[in-house]
Amino acid sequence: MKLSIKPFRSGTTLVQMMMALACSTMILAAVLAASIALQRSFAAVEGYSRSEGDQLRAQDYIAMDCRRSTGVAVANNILTLTVPNYYDDSGNPIDVICNGTTFAYGAGSTTIKYYQSASDFVREVNGVKKAIATNVSTFTVTPQDLTSSLSFRITFAPSFTRLPAPGPIAGTTVYSNTFLRNAVARR
Repeated sequence: MKLSIKPFRSGTTLVQMMMALACSTMILAAVLAASIALQRSFAAVEGYSRSEGDQLRAQDYIAMDCRRSTGVAVANNILTLTVPNYYDDSGNPIDVICNGTTFAYGAGSTTIKYYQSASDFVREVNGVKKAIATNVSTFTVTPQDLTSSLSFRITFAPSFTRLPAPGPIAGTTVYSNTFLRNAVARR
């Protein structure tokens, strides 16, 4: 008995191939669109987080130094504070030596300045400059009463926009009023 072997033909038709290609293209486009949206979302959250950290850092530094200050001067939006010598020559805090209930700091005083330099917000301790915030568009300091309090305002430009030009938001403005704890009127 002779077995006959029929040729087995398998494969896909052109219509099936086109349908598979169309479906895979749609899936790939959806994955690509989701990836771009996630990257933009991540960039926006990262920019927001960085900006919020800069805002808090600037407020904390100014409030800390104002409370410690014994003298304040404001000229051309430069805030100059005179504090007891809590810092060494390179701007690092020094250790407090405790003699009973009195704290002995280094001799003399330290000058601390706050100002805007281009888009950076700078804290300068004894001539050593350090940018404590970036992307700053304006800094305004207003003495309420140089013996008791001062007010300042810092505007941060938006760090994330969809368009290359600035968007509808001009920026985030941070307002703060700080009492000068060690000033002459408080003693």
